[in-house]
Amino acid sequence: MALARFLQVSDLHLGRPFGWLPPEKRDLRRRSQRRVLEGVVREAIERGVDAILIPGDLFDLEGVDADTLAFALGVFNTTGCPPVFIAPGNHDPFSTTSAYWDRRLLAARGSAWPAHVHVFTSAQWTSVPLPEHPHVRIWGRCFTARIESLERPLAREAMASITPAAASGFDVAVFHGSREEQCPPGQKITAPFSDQEVLNAPFAYLAAGHYHAGSRVVASEGSSAGVRLAYAGSAAALDVSENGLHGALEVRIEYGYRLPWVEVEFVQLDPHRVFDLTVDVTSAPSAEQVDRRVQKALENAGVGEEDMVRVRLRGRLARGVRIARSPELESRVFHLRIDPRLVRPEYDLDVYRREAAATTEDRFACTLLDLLDREDDPVQRGLIESALYYGLDAFRLREVVPAYEELGE
Repeated sequence: MALARFLQVSDLHLGRPFGWLPPEKRDLRRRSQRRVLEGVVREAIERGVDAILIPGDLFDLEGVDADTLAFALGVFNTTGCPPVFIAPGNHDPFSTTSAYWDRRLLAARGSAWPAHVHVFTSAQWTSVPLPEHPHVRIWGRCFTARIESLERPLAREAMASITPAAASGFDVAVFHGSREEQCPPGQKITAPFSDQEVLNAPFAYLAAGHYHAGSRVVASEGSSAGVRLAYAGSAAALDVSENGLHGALEVRIEYGYRLPWVEVEFVQLDPHRVFDLTVDVTSAPSAEQVDRRVQKALENAGVGEEDMVRVRLRGRLARGVRIARSPELESRVFHLRIDPRLVRPEYDLDVYRREAAATTEDRFACTLLDLLDREDDPVQRGLIESALYYGLDAFRLREVVPAYEELGE
């Protein structure tokens, strides 16, 4: 029996500006993102893996800055770093004008990828033997333009040039694409493939990139048994929508005396966990009480000071209570985003619908409610609701204070 081990990491997006963070946190996040890549190489060395697999989007943009490029080259030049196989994705496609993939342009800067780093520079499948495992091949393909492509990388015609694996070895695929059965909401489809195409492919294992959440396809027959395909997800969380833990996958493949057996293990690399919490603020009598409910939710979820959190407030807030920025809560975590779009003031709108309009306030409310009932567009509905509540504040509280700018559904 032989054992091949890999560390799979993707979608790091080095050079991401992190514009959604406060200015004082952006550089900190970029530095922690870089430490994730350093952690990839450190884990690969400590675990003794045979190669690092990077199925796309190592960089965020085609025009990465010189400092980010120099950093990446330096990380992979670490003594003891195993072979690295990179399949450029839709954010960092290969081209002859690419400052980080084209050898000629790199040489003009006096730079080069270390000899043990192989970049797949063809949109067609090509292979490279895995050092120390003579009957194992690493196949890869790249994106060649920063556009969404509907070309199917696992279609039979796309794999026509792939020769059968040696009986005593196996093949691994490294590529960037969209698993159709697991497409996240709002995610653009690019280089799509189906689970059935995965099962029909000649590869013992497919390391996929593009989706920022992990997923797997498991098989019991064909070219291997166990995990046939896996996404590691984004190596470092890129925004507060990417919930959970982030890192890499250690992939272990036993082969040589039976059908190759594949298993994977998650390796956390990003210290910043991401939480998405919902807090009911119904009848909270003050902004301080809102903060206390949020604080309780953070404690119950086990949120730490390195974590990033989105708190979705919901419910009917007591009239006149305003949700304010809380420096105390913000200091409790690395980043806190309060989302108040589901909060409404405690106005009983049904009263205006049931009873005849007798006052100016009644007529105002009835007019806005009628507009709201006839509007389907969520953006326009938010504007109408905002106008309704501001108007009722003016009638009831005799003041209009910014409070309803983020109403949503």
